Amino acid sequence: MKTQNKHSISPVAKFISVFALLALIAVASGCGGGGSSLTANPTPTPAGANSAQVRFGDAPADSVISFEVSVSALSLTPAGGGSPVSVSVPANNRIELTHASGKFEPFIAGNLPQGTFSAANLTLANSELTFLTTAGTPVHINGPASASISVPLNPNLTIGSSPLVLNIDVNVGASISTTAAGVVNGIAFTPASFNITAKAPGVAANQQDDDGEIEDVQGTVTAVNGSSFTFKVGQTGSLMTFNTDGTTEFKDGVTSVAGLLNQVVTVEGFTRTDGSLFAKEVEGLENANGGEVEGLITSISGTTLTVNAQDGIGNGFDDTKIGASFSVNIAGLNASKFRVKAGNGFGGGLPSATFPFDATTIHQGQRIEVDTDVAVPPANGSINPDRINLQQQGVSGVVANAAASTFDINLAADSALRTISGQTVVHVTKTSSTDSRVSVANGGTVQVRGLLFWNGTSWQMIARRIR
Repeated sequence: MKTQNKHSISPVAKFISVFALLALIAVASGCGGGGSSLTANPTPTPAGANSAQVRFGDAPADSVISFEVSVSALSLTPAGGGSPVSVSVPANNRIELTHASGKFEPFIAGNLPQGTFSAANLTLANSELTFLTTAGTPVHINGPASASISVPLNPNLTIGSSPLVLNIDVNVGASISTTAAGVVNGIAFTPASFNITAKAPGVAANQQDDDGEIEDVQGTVTAVNGSSFTFKVGQTGSLMTFNTDGTTEFKDGVTSVAGLLNQVVTVEGFTRTDGSLFAKEVEGLENANGGEVEGLITSISGTTLTVNAQDGIGNGFDDTKIGASFSVNIAGLNASKFRVKAGNGFGGGLPSATFPFDATTIHQGQRIEVDTDVAVPPANGSINPDRINLQQQGVSGVVANAAASTFDINLAADSALRTISGQTVVHVTKTSSTDSRVSVANGGTVQVRGLLFWNGTSWQMIARRIR
């Protein structure tokens, strides 16, 4: 675990521990065929094991740009009494939550004993965050070396034989301490930090992040077996196995499962009704010699970007680099090397004249993926990328000018995006694929995840999710 100071910029708000508990609990809940649920009047279930999937997510905050934590232990307390049941978690896991703002991401796929449980008990280690002051200064804070929390499950969580996706939101606002002036000065988890929901896998074509969708999940392939492959996800240490068939699309340097070993790839897919994972698309990022850094552009000087790392993978990247700054030189990078990681729900046609992304329209405040065909350098080092990908990100604020398919978000005064870019408004466009769970009305506060574009004068976002 790292303890050195870091420099990153992300909002301080809601979902931090979510990852830990979410992952762990999801595992407990299981993805399989009709097995786990939250029930007010639980029915005893037979002893046995259930395939399980755990997901974590983060809600957009205002001033925090990186938030990290490790899950060192997880257990579930049986509702009928008895010793807590331990849940296996990946060794040396490290979770960064802000890059998943407004989205749940897979953390664990495994087995969990069936039963009915009244509480989830987790131990979180070495939490740390970086927030941005209104003057634009990054401030790093270390949380407790270890924190044990017991979260009541109300109603109880019943794990049966059917698949289920367990999602855990952690309220960052309820997980931090502040001064009288509202300045963040510490991390303190409580049961109120967590909100747990469960869903059965949805219909494949209509799945969302909380019921089985696999969207822009990146990892290094560690094994191949016939038409399936296993990869290690980011810095979480999670191992996920995906099935493929003749409909799976392989692109950007990978042509089949046979050639995937040791490759860094991105996967789009879904959860099958039996709880297994299927890859619709496998995109090659780098071979074993290369790596990638995901993060927020905090400044631009000429052709040099300063990027605060939120996640990464591949040669040279480890968890000590999360929250660190890198200089990225885009001089000489041609237009074809600037791409948009649209993912599920966006279709083709991006970038476009209305939603541009190239060397002239890349802007501080955007979240990007920097691909390099050599090792990622030490923190504060320089990267000469072979590709820049625009990534989805989360924003939140107060709605104005709401119409049928568009609305504006007025950013909070301490919003990291506002501080970095100097802009106070984000113009949002909804599409037929936007997953909207709330009514968008003037004066209301919403959280939006999507692709953020700079058209030369203002922010334009295509919404993937509205919560």
